[in-house]
Amino acid sequence: MKLLSLATNSSASAGYVSILTLPVVAALLLLLLGSATQQHRLQRQWHLQSAADAMALSAATIMAREFNLLAIVNRAIIANQVTRGQLLGLSSWYSNLATAALRLAVVSSVIPYVNVLTRYLATIMQRIEQPLRAIIQAALVMQQVVETVLHTAQWMIRSSFAMLIPKTLTELAQRQQVAEQSWEIFHSPGLIEFPWLWWRVVTPQLGVQDESLLADMVTASRDPFSQSRSYRWLDGGLVRIQKTGGSELQVEQYGRWGWQALDTVAVHINLLFTRQEIPWGYGAAYQTTAINRMTNDAFGRSRRSNPRTTRGAVANQHNYGVALNPQYFNQRELLPTEWPAVIVKFDRVVAKAGLRFSRPPQMPRRDGRIERANLFNPLWEPELQALTTADKLVLERFL
Repeated sequence: MKLLSLATNSSASAGYVSILTLPVVAALLLLLLGSATQQHRLQRQWHLQSAADAMALSAATIMAREFNLLAIVNRAIIANQVTRGQLLGLSSWYSNLATAALRLAVVSSVIPYVNVLTRYLATIMQRIEQPLRAIIQAALVMQQVVETVLHTAQWMIRSSFAMLIPKTLTELAQRQQVAEQSWEIFHSPGLIEFPWLWWRVVTPQLGVQDESLLADMVTASRDPFSQSRSYRWLDGGLVRIQKTGGSELQVEQYGRWGWQALDTVAVHINLLFTRQEIPWGYGAAYQTTAINRMTNDAFGRSRRSNPRTTRGAVANQHNYGVALNPQYFNQRELLPTEWPAVIVKFDRVVAKAGLRFSRPPQMPRRDGRIERANLFNPLWEPELQALTTADKLVLERFL
């Protein structure tokens, strides 16, 4: 009986212990369940944040590509304009050589044997001049076609890339398995949906309404042949042969663009009491506007060095038709505070990415200056950005 009593007491004690541990076990289970739920929530939050960062950076990458493509096309437009100056310069330069060869044939006509060679040379150059002018005319027409294609390409870039961003982000959300989550993309600071302000970031420009920006860049981009073809052929003290020439971009007050080119060769005889200029060769060509006025420094200082020969070139200039005014996309002021950025927003997750303009250290400027942001060099790149105070206020107040 005593053993039975002890067994009964042990069973009762075990039952009391089991009843006391049930709340502890339940609490532990609830703690583990809460921890697992919190971990799942944090993992889901991290996954959404990663997806939002990837989507925002992808949008900024597409925006940077558009800026870089516009910059490349703008550079191509400048190169196309410089090519016009080169073609007209080639025309005037060859006309100058042709007239110089003809003058040499006339002067050497009394010299036996030499006159045959100079007359043959002058005849050949005269025969080549007309086909050369036809080739230059065709090349100028082709340059106009190329410029039209470049401008059309910029319009297509502007219209297609803005529509490409939402489509790309939708595909990216599907690939990251967050398509069931509703998301939105806004212009920073997050008040207006993309792409309503994107059309105003870069606007179409005319070469006659941009405060001479494009004209100055084209003039500064001329190659040495177009800038100045002036040098001395001979300097013998009393007798000096001076060669001058160059190609100039002419922008009229009413807005038309045109190119002009002029070349001269003159023999200068410096005697004791007199100086004589003997015109030897000249050539001039223009597109849109004829050469009717010039400064002393224009066309490689032709008017200052060979004034009499320059007048002869102006009187015999060749017309290559009319050039259309260039059109391009640009924004004059691209301050860092105005660099475009977008915000991608999920339910409780926000990510921001934008553009920045940076010249790599491996590509320094020749003048050593820091280059400001522009749409003439493809140096735009995307980056993830932190939310500014304005972004946070707008998101908290309106979204």
